[in-house]
Amino acid sequence: MVRWPGLRPCLSAILNPAGASNMAAAEVPGYLVSPQTEKHRRARNWTDAEMRGLMLVWEEFFDELKQTKRNAKVYEKMASKLFEMTGERRLGEEIKIKITNMTFQYRSEERPVKKRKMRSCHLQKKKLRLLEAMLEEQRRLSRAMEETCREVRRVLDQQNILQVQSLQLQERMMSLLEKIIAKSNV
Repeated sequence: MVRWPGLRPCLSAILNPAGASNMAAAEVPGYLVSPQTEKHRRARNWTDAEMRGLMLVWEEFFDELKQTKRNAKVYEKMASKLFEMTGERRLGEEIKIKITNMTFQYRSEERPVKKRKMRSCHLQKKKLRLLEAMLEEQRRLSRAMEETCREVRRVLDQQNILQVQSLQLQERMMSLLEKIIAKSNV
């Protein structure tokens, strides 16, 4: 007889729902979880890419959110747009909760002016370094493109010279053949 240690508690929980509270949540298979329990589960953490995407989507739908009172459909549109951008699926309700939490956190934080200015200065320097690096990369690519163009021109010039020489050789051969034919006819 095969014994499965986790089977008996699962079966007893199914047959006796009152005893289900004694069982650890990890022992309950996913298909046995009620919709109410599923609704109150903690959502997975948001990744940096999802957060950046959320900020862009929120900016895009901001006016639409402010114009409508019943905006569940707007949040669902935001969810599908976020999925297009990041490939990660989030529910409209998750987006609504995240935006509410971020708004509350922003309003409740006391941000000293000096720190904000220092952060702003730091971000400006970081952006400047990034732009300088991008500019240098663009210059490098431009130089490489110019070098490639010069090489292509050189190869095309050589090809033209070879074609001219080939035509000259063909003309000489035709001339020689004509002389040979003329001599053989005499």
